[in-house]
Amino acid sequence: MSSGRIAFVVVAAVVFVLDRVTKSLVTAQVPYGTEVSVFGHLLGIANVHNSGAAFGLVPAGAAFFLVASIVVAIGLVIYVVRRPSNLWHDAVLGLILGGTLGNGYDRIMFGTVTDFINFHFWPVFNVADAAISCGVVALIGGYLIRKPTA
Repeated sequence: MSSGRIAFVVVAAVVFVLDRVTKSLVTAQVPYGTEVSVFGHLLGIANVHNSGAAFGLVPAGAAFFLVASIVVAIGLVIYVVRRPSNLWHDAVLGLILGGTLGNGYDRIMFGTVTDFINFHFWPVFNVADAAISCGVVALIGGYLIRKPTA
C-alpha cells in the first residue's frame, strides 16, 4: 500500500474518531438546545441537531443527504484505489471521507447530525463539516495552483 493511500485511510479515521468523540462529549455535557459560552459572544459550544447539509443548509433533505453520504464515501474510496497515489491529494480526500463518514454515521444512527461549534456570525457546525470544507477548499486551491495559465 502506498503512502498516499495510507494517508487517505489514516486521515479519514482520525477525522471520524475526532468527530465521534467531540459529538459524544457535547451530547453528554451540553443539554440539547442549549449553549455554553467559550469566548464571550464570539464562540460557544451548542447542542443542536441538523437533518440537512453542512452548516444547517437545506434542513428538509435528511434522506437525500444520507444517500449522498453513502455515494460520496463509496466514490472516494473507488477513486483513490483506481488512480495513482499522491500523498497530499489522498490526505485531502481523507479529510472529505472522514467528514462524510462522521456525518453519515449520525444520519444512520440518529436521523440527524449533531452540530456544536457556534461562531455567532456563522452557522453552527461540527468537526466533520470542518473537515469536508477544508478538504474541498484544499482541492480547489490545489487545482488553481496547478492549473496552467494560458
